[in-house]
Amino acid sequence: MRHKLIIAAQWIVAIVVVGYASSIVAKQWSAVRVRFMALEIHWGEVILASLLVLGAYVILIETWRRVLAAWDTTLGWPAAAQIWFASSLGKYIPGNVWSIAALGVMARDRGASSVAAAGSSIIVNLLNLTAGLAVVLICGSRLVPDLTVFMIVAITMIGAAIAAPFALPPLATWICRVTGRNVKVPKIPPRVIWLSLAGTTLAWLAYGLAFRFFAEGMIGNAIRSSSILPYVAVYTGAYILGFITPVAPAGLGVREALLGKGLVLFGLMGSPEAVIVALTSRLWLTVLEVAPGLVALATSQVKTHTRQA
Repeated sequence: MRHKLIIAAQWIVAIVVVGYASSIVAKQWSAVRVRFMALEIHWGEVILASLLVLGAYVILIETWRRVLAAWDTTLGWPAAAQIWFASSLGKYIPGNVWSIAALGVMARDRGASSVAAAGSSIIVNLLNLTAGLAVVLICGSRLVPDLTVFMIVAITMIGAAIAAPFALPPLATWICRVTGRNVKVPKIPPRVIWLSLAGTTLAWLAYGLAFRFFAEGMIGNAIRSSSILPYVAVYTGAYILGFITPVAPAGLGVREALLGKGLVLFGLMGSPEAVIVALTSRLWLTVLEVAPGLVALATSQVKTHTRQA
């Protein structure tokens, strides 16, 4: 019953957010349509943004490999990248657990422990969410009216990072129990946890910077702020909230609604431009996620057939 209530609540949240986003687009569609017709894409900025996203992928893959080593399991870089990209296709299936399941199966086919692969992926996701929340709070601090509140939040996040090596194993065990996966979490060295937090933080910053360049490539001079930090905060916050809404595959609808609202709230651009950037960024990121995943999946199938032959 509890599981059904959680799923129902997630559906309600997703429907409300998508409905709200649809109403915003409907009210401004005439202005959005005019802006779309006059759109001039600056491909240099879009290509630079794409390279930054690919760089963030490299950081996350290496972070996963470092955590995976705590299970006494190692994967070479080509195999790790192939498994990471191919399993990421699972995020486009509602539920947000299929990518972890696929990652475990593919790791097992490569001779690695499926339990280690799935468990280390859960750990990296937890660290990624923790780092993402810290990035949102710090980069979005301009919305905090009281400096005291910001200092309290900053000190709390620093304390959480220091305590992470000791709090993470029991938290990961609880997450595994809730998700129905019986994964034994080993004792992960504090150095690995802190390096992983640094890696995931760097990846979020790269994503946010990429989003800033992409927005400039799409709407050019319509950008009202040259600061990078609010773009990082808006993108990271929207991505996290889309991720924790499992009924929305890859945060579809939820992320776009929050991106559009956040860009206007921070005064980064007007509403029509925000809608355009939110919608086109979905297409852009989908290509950057799906294309490497399909290539990795195809090459893994070729290797499997070759071994069987």
